[in-house]
Amino acid sequence: MPSVLIIGGGAAGLAAAQRLARADIRVTILEARDRLGGRIYTLRDHRLPIPVELGAEFVHGKPSEIWDIVRGTNLMMGSLDGDDWCSENHVLKKCNDFWPRWEEVARALKRGKSYPDRPFSEFLETLEIEQKTKTVAMEFVEGFNACRGNLISLQHLSISQEAADRIGGGIPYRILSGYDRLVGILSELDPARVEIHLNTIVGEIAWRAGHARANHFEADQAIITLPLGLLRSGAIRFVPELEAKKAAAQELIVGQVVKVILCFDSPFWEERGITNLSFIHARGQPFPTWWTTRPVAAPILIGWAGGPPAEKLSFSSEDAIRGTAIRSLANALKMNSGRLERRITASFVYDWQADPFSLGAYSYIPAGAITAPLRLAEPVANTLFFGGEATNSDGHSGTVHGAIATGYRAADEILTVTSRGTA
Repeated sequence: MPSVLIIGGGAAGLAAAQRLARADIRVTILEARDRLGGRIYTLRDHRLPIPVELGAEFVHGKPSEIWDIVRGTNLMMGSLDGDDWCSENHVLKKCNDFWPRWEEVARALKRGKSYPDRPFSEFLETLEIEQKTKTVAMEFVEGFNACRGNLISLQHLSISQEAADRIGGGIPYRILSGYDRLVGILSELDPARVEIHLNTIVGEIAWRAGHARANHFEADQAIITLPLGLLRSGAIRFVPELEAKKAAAQELIVGQVVKVILCFDSPFWEERGITNLSFIHARGQPFPTWWTTRPVAAPILIGWAGGPPAEKLSFSSEDAIRGTAIRSLANALKMNSGRLERRITASFVYDWQADPFSLGAYSYIPAGAITAPLRLAEPVANTLFFGGEATNSDGHSGTVHGAIATGYRAADEILTVTSRGTA
């Protein structure tokens, strides 16, 4: 029976394992964490009324990679609808023009000239639009993509926007029972064909044509689905070295995200007239974006710092990050931070840069590096194959569905090679 090692038990690795196992390939998954799911990290805590997401939270639109599973297993989905509120210059008010302003830039992004490639910030300065709209667009791009606007590729953003439009990506959905339910479904693997080894850190992958070895595990081929942060760090050594892969990984950038979950004794913002709340845009605050658990009603607010704001927070202590988040939210809501803090019944902090098995949130492409994901994904000697969101070149990098798609792609590449060998 043909055999494959899969390094990494996140969404891409599990998707690849599922497809290979169904084709009667023996699979061994090696995962460094004590759990599957990678950057999908659902927290279930007795102090919380619902599960919350420390990692990936939303399903962006209706990508088939996720919705086929949803429909096949009757997972309950809900969209985060409601009003946006903006806090700026000591004023908190509804700002339902936030998304229309972004859409104005998104339309220009899709119809504009993206060749030669350049950073998004340079493109933004060429637009004859209101300065406020430019500010909204920069905030959105840096926060959503966990990037720097003066680095991220215009071509990449244009391709990503087109790809998102095709699946209705402007609507964020959530799996109401928790994103780990998707991980559970992907990991429903035949134990006769698939072995899963948790707490298994791989430091070296030795290979030659038709053979791969990691630790004491061996197989005919291997799929590497490690996060870009690990590939860039050199934490995994290939023997012999893969210089082209190393170069491609170094061209890409790992976005930074710090996330905070605050659970309160009640949804006090409603008492203050902030009803039907979906997002709070706290401009100028260290945590500039907050959202609720809608459509589920719970006294929880989620704080997000992505890109430059996260860079300033990363590797701080949890207490320092939590304190910064509380002050940010208090400032946005025009409240005393001590009074706000007394209403908190539970809080959780996750700094993805400090996670040793991630070393960052998700990838983005800087100007001039649009071909890097393709080169990172290219198989080596029909023996080493590569998956993970950073290898997605279809405009869906940085997403769970994009990661799943790369897992399927890597598995299909192996099945093509295997079928040729037995033909």
